[in-house]
Amino acid sequence: MRIAFFVCGVCCSLLLISFARIPHAGAASTVPAPATRTNAKDGAAMVWVPAGTFLMGVSDAEMQAMLAEREDYQGEMFSDERPQRQVALDGYWIYKNLVTVAQYRQFCQATKREMPDQPVWVTDDRPVVNVSWVDAQDYATWAGAVLPTEAEWEKAARGTDGRRFPWGDNWSVHKCNNMGSWNPEAHGENHEHQTTPVGSYPAGASPYGALDMAGNVWEWCRDWYAEDYYHHAPRNNPLGPEKGDMRVMRGGSAGSTSKSCRTTVRLAQVPDDTMRNYGGFRCAVESPRAGDQ
Repeated sequence: MRIAFFVCGVCCSLLLISFARIPHAGAASTVPAPATRTNAKDGAAMVWVPAGTFLMGVSDAEMQAMLAEREDYQGEMFSDERPQRQVALDGYWIYKNLVTVAQYRQFCQATKREMPDQPVWVTDDRPVVNVSWVDAQDYATWAGAVLPTEAEWEKAARGTDGRRFPWGDNWSVHKCNNMGSWNPEAHGENHEHQTTPVGSYPAGASPYGALDMAGNVWEWCRDWYAEDYYHHAPRNNPLGPEKGDMRVMRGGSAGSTSKSCRTTVRLAQVPDDTMRNYGGFRCAVESPRAGDQ
């Protein structure tokens, strides 16, 4: 097991905003995002992930290819990402961006709870950090949403072609906020492992238009964690183990290298841990009927 220490009625309140096609970076075809909607509760933009199957996890051949390419990769780092399998999901909406400090403050004011301490460099347009899984779950409930399952998170991050990163198979230090990247708003200065405003890396968008799905902050998912879950998980709409001690986090952070920014990486974290300055979340809305166009 790998554990990270460092690092109802919403459908009627959603407003249809626009239609868009999102470039499928590094792939031969484009994946249409039928619509973008806004959650009226917190103002969050959401992108549509259509129903269908996708490749979840890492295949033996892909693992061997990565081991051959990178001397700093070891086989054990892929142990909980295998076997690769076809997973079928219903359609759903997922937040285009991470939940921001401003959105979380709105939640705290509405529910009369204390705002968690934020780093001195945090601004309202950056992802909220220092939130536990319980905090993230409570926010999602307030917003009329849910935390994405890790299957929903992975499909939204990589599309249907099994890509390593949201933008394609080739790593780019410039397409997400990671340990070696540079802050595009700091005039060429290194961000020193700080978070950046959400959406600062549009070139790193996922096939469906979701941003910051690699780097910036680790993201809480709904699932309990089990290292061997992929060996017996259901094919259709997997929800994770029924119980456990750890919750799943995905995506890497500003302090991560390409190892942790891959779309298949799973990290286990104690649910009441706040991940210091490196953990946040985004929400999903599971309303396939509302998204059928």
